[in-house]
This record gives sequence, C-alpha cells and structure tokens, in this order.
Amino acid sequence: MPSVTLHNGDCLEYMRTMEAGSVDAVMTDPPYLTDNAQVEANTTTAVGEIRNPSYSVGLPWGYSLDWVDAVAALKPKHWIIFCNYRMLGNLITSLERHAKLACVFTWLQRNRPPMTRNVPRLDCEYVVWAKHPNATNVRAREFKSMIIDAKMPWAGLMAKERILIPGTYKAAHPTQKPIDALAPFVNRLTDTGQLVFDPFMGSGTTGVACVQTGRNFIGCEIDPNYFEIAQQRIAEAQAQPTLFEAVDTTE
Repeated sequence: MPSVTLHNGDCLEYMRTMEAGSVDAVMTDPPYLTDNAQVEANTTTAVGEIRNPSYSVGLPWGYSLDWVDAVAALKPKHWIIFCNYRMLGNLITSLERHAKLACVFTWLQRNRPPMTRNVPRLDCEYVVWAKHPNATNVRAREFKSMIIDAKMPWAGLMAKERILIPGTYKAAHPTQKPIDALAPFVNRLTDTGQLVFDPFMGSGTTGVACVQTGRNFIGCEIDPNYFEIAQQRIAEAQAQPTLFEAVDTTE
C-alpha cells in the first residue's frame, strides 16, 4: 500500500520539515491568475496609470511564485506544473533557475463552455515539465504528443468525477483536475514506490492518481474545505485495489 501524508496548512511551513532529496517529483496546480476568483493582483494594461484588476484562485497566496524556491530546496527530479496563459512566462522563468525546461504540454479542454465576453473560447491550459539535468525520464517516450486531450470534469461522461457542493450543481473546487490529466505524468515520469509531492493539493486529484498507481504521496492544502474533500477522495482510492498501471487514455 502506498504511503500517504496529508497536511492541512501552509506548504511553505511544511516544506521546512522536509529533507532535500526526499521528493522524486513535484506535481501541482498552483494558484491561478484569473478574471473571476478571489485575490486581486493589479496589472497594467496600457501606458499610464490605467490598471486592470485580475484575481487569483488560492488564498492567501494570490499570484505568487515564492513556492518555487522552497520546492527547489527539496531537489525533485521532475516538476509538473499546471498553469494558464497568464502565468506561463513567469513560471518558466522561475523554474529555469533550478531545473531544465523539458517540455510545455498544451492541455486541450474540448468541453470548455463558450465565453460570454468577446474573446476566444478559453479551451487550453498548459503543463510545464522541468527536470534535473541528471533525471531519468523513465517512460517519457510514451508521450506521443505535446497535447494532453483530457476532458474537464464538468458534464457528460465526466460528470461522475466532478465534485459538487452537496445539494447544488456548483463545483466544490473551482479548478478540479481530471485523473486522466495527471495519470500520464505519474505513470511516465515516476516509478512505483517513488514519492510525489503536491504543495497545492486542492481536491486531491494528484494524490488519487498516485494511490492508484502505487506511488507514495505527500499533499498540502491550506483551505480546510478543500483539504476535507481531498482527504475523503484519497481515502476512497486507498480502499480500492491498487492499479499499478493506471488506465492511460491520453497521448
């Protein structure tokens, strides 16, 4: 049975208790800079003083990359970081201080709803893979494309994976990831028995993917409501037989 350690609190504080070299891979979905979430991060949109308020999912972090240096002290062999187009450039710049950029995958979200604003449908997010120069890529050749084609857990066939607020049709977590988006990275960049760390665990998808494939897992989540969701999902995964080779439907 894979070992699982879950921490409800600030990941920076927890990482101070972890030893360098104790983590084989970090796979996470950090706070996003978005237009409609919680933490204001003003950004200049024109010459002069005109400023446009944007917001980030994930209190109290906001749009911060301070966590990158803290994770780097753990010396992971692989980094898998989900992000959107607003934070892609700064994220890569921060990662390249500590690791070699290996690839930027495009996560194609075919079931994204149409936009109400006069902008293109936001049907892409990105997955940045960085690695230690001496890292073993394990099964990285099995990535046949830089496009990850995994449906978001919103409607249709993915409805059963979507976590809802009880008694409503509202999402319990605003950026829940499907297991199919995490499984290829867990399977191809780590081995059975290795340790994956997620400093922004959210609803626990990384932990579920690790338990299903025999990887050890450490997850941190500062929000007690999201932590409870993750704790329950991972416990349910632990109660099921371990699938040492998870079903991998993406290319």
